[in-house]
Amino acid sequence: MIENRRIAGVVVALGLVASACSGGEETASVDSSTTTSTTSTTTTSTTTTLPEAVASTEEETTTTTIEEVYDGPVFPLTGEPLGDAEIENQPAMVIKISNNDARSRASLTGLDQADVIFEERIEANATRFAAVFHSAIPDIIGPVRSARTTDIDIVGNLSNPLFGYSGSNEGVARQIREADRTGVLTRVTAETGASPFFRDTNYSAPDNLMVDGADMLEYTPDDAVAPSPVFSYADNVVDLGEPSFGVRATARSNGTYVWSADDAAYMRFQGDEPHMTREDVPIMPENVIIMTTTYVASRIDRTSVDAITVGSGDVQVFSNGYAVEGTWTREFARDPITLETPDGQEIGLAPGQTWVVLAPVGTSVLIGALEVERLLG
Repeated sequence: MIENRRIAGVVVALGLVASACSGGEETASVDSSTTTSTTSTTTTSTTTTLPEAVASTEEETTTTTIEEVYDGPVFPLTGEPLGDAEIENQPAMVIKISNNDARSRASLTGLDQADVIFEERIEANATRFAAVFHSAIPDIIGPVRSARTTDIDIVGNLSNPLFGYSGSNEGVARQIREADRTGVLTRVTAETGASPFFRDTNYSAPDNLMVDGADMLEYTPDDAVAPSPVFSYADNVVDLGEPSFGVRATARSNGTYVWSADDAAYMRFQGDEPHMTREDVPIMPENVIIMTTTYVASRIDRTSVDAITVGSGDVQVFSNGYAVEGTWTREFARDPITLETPDGQEIGLAPGQTWVVLAPVGTSVLIGALEVERLLG
């Protein structure tokens, strides 16, 4: 944002210069002298002196760079070029990741490589991540935590993804087994002793359960397919929205997203601290979606809540340093999430990682320059 302010200052300065040059009649200095000789023929000669910059007769060369628009195949969950990757039979992989407290964040690994992250409320002041991987599969992902009934609808439009989690209470387990049986997801859980999971002894339980990404892929069913896109990647938020420094989501566990022009992404802060993996890699999604979501008390666990992600609601979309408000719509769990402006224009994300906050009404606020400076120190 400091870079944005610097650029803005240059634009203002250029505007002042242009204004000064366009005012009044004296836009160029012309020195004219005339000598007349009285003979049978009258001859008049004129000498004109122009400013040096204007007097130059050299032609200026203007170079126009036309950026080529890529129209080849893309990864479905990022909109980025597919290249030589073969993904026809590679399912999405969803891993439940802890965000309970500082201990769980200390062991965090792999989240920076997710295509889409859904942040959902759980009990107390904590949130939990349903991290969706497809374009890249990290070596290690964690810390892995439990599943919730909310997750079944969240992953319902991912074409039977691998679903990895530490365990659950029996009520949730019944629902997940049913989702597995009906092809909504492929259940892979540490509670059955599945081999992809292991304990990292450098950390303490419960924040030391990790999953091996390559081993997780061994559970891919024979009829697996790549996921369909969840969002549009038309990359038009700059055209539809207004410039924005970013946003703070205040639902239980405060997360702030600050636009970085240098990185073309949003720096995520957990509280007042930059959100980093244990390898000191910052969490910096290209897109942030504040998806206003109704929460209801869980019928299975009275201390927990369920997010309603089928239906519609208000939405704020942040991309390329701009923000636009609108509506999210999803008629059935198997459907993609459609984002539209109030006048019905589709909102398209920038290619890259997308962070989705499932936020209760009234729990997000736009941030300004002073807050950015405070966070960045």
